[in-house]
Order: sequence, then structure tokens, then C-alpha cells
Amino acid sequence: EDLKPLLMQRARLIGAAENKLNALRDLMTTRRETTHTLFYCSDGSQDAGQRSSLRQLKAVAKILGVDLGYKVSTYTAQTTLQEREILRHQFESGELQGLVAIRCLDEGVDIPAIKTAVILSSSGNPRQFIQRRGRVLRPHPAKERATIFDMIVLPPDLDRETIEVERNLLKKELRRFVEFADLADNAGEARMKLLDLQKRYGLLDI
Repeated sequence: EDLKPLLMQRARLIGAAENKLNALRDLMTTRRETTHTLFYCSDGSQDAGQRSSLRQLKAVAKILGVDLGYKVSTYTAQTTLQEREILRHQFESGELQGLVAIRCLDEGVDIPAIKTAVILSSSGNPRQFIQRRGRVLRPHPAKERATIFDMIVLPPDLDRETIEVERNLLKKELRRFVEFADLADNAGEARMKLLDLQKRYGLLDI
């Protein structure tokens, strides 16, 4: 029980890892002309987690909107119903290229025009990532396929005792990746990349 707050804090740190912002910049530098993209940011349910989530949300919006000139808006629990309707319309029409969201888009929101999802944070909850995947895979006349970029934090080189803890946490992440990979159009390519990680961390049993 005493470990739970520490594990929750660690999960938030992983979700808001600085390297994910660098990876996002690299990814979107080559995708500035794309549209209908949804960016899922870290979600924090505690005060410290909420501050961390908002920092990541603002950082992502700055990288996309200010640094890269990508037309985005944030979409959070604080966004009013009227504002949400306006944002959804702008997103559908392509006036907005992307939405930067936290958890409020996990349930009860239907935007079939989404073509691409960039997941900067995942809770490890199977229900959540199934919802997120389903959000992107909704049929729409203007799309033939959908693309998902799901970011993962890899553990550094650690001592034997610590690496076992990290391996167990990474195993949960890789299970999600394997499921995504097996269902993807580029399943072979994705599986080969995952195989390198599985070999590196001794997780071939996934």
C-alpha cells in the first residue's frame, strides 16, 4: 500500500517524460501538412499529477503551435460544451489540424474524422487504450486508414536489482505495443522493431 503513491508518481513521470517532447518535435517536423491529428497527453488525478499534466499539455501545444506552426487547440475538462462543439467543427473541416487533449476524449466523445493519434501517455489500463484505439479507428468517408504513434519510455542501463523492476513495468507497456503491432497494416515491420526491444530486455515471452 505504501508503494502505491510512489508507483503513481513514477507513472506520471513516465507519462510526462521530457524525451517524449523531443520525440514529438522530431515526428511532427516531418508531418506539418497533416490534418485530423489527436494528441493524447499525460493525465493526473492528484494535484501534483494535474500540474504535471497541464505542463505537458502546454508544452505540447507550444511545440506544435508556436515552434512548428501546426494549427492546434487544447481540449480538456475545462473546455466548455460550446467551445467543444466549435473545436470539433473546426477539426472536422481541417481548419484546426490537431487537438491536444487529456482524458476527456477517452469516453463519450465521437470524432470519426480523426486520422492520426499521437499517444504521449498511456495509463496501462487496457480499457483506456482500447477506447483510444477505437476513437481513431471509427469509420469516416474521408479516411481509408488510421495511424497511431504510441510513445514508450525505455529504462536506462541499471543494476541487476533495479532492472528487474523496470523490466516488469516495461513488460506491461510492450504488451500494448504487441497488440497494436499485430493488428496493424505494417505488422511485420512493427513486430521486427519490437523484437529488438524484447531481446534487449529479455522479454521474448510476450
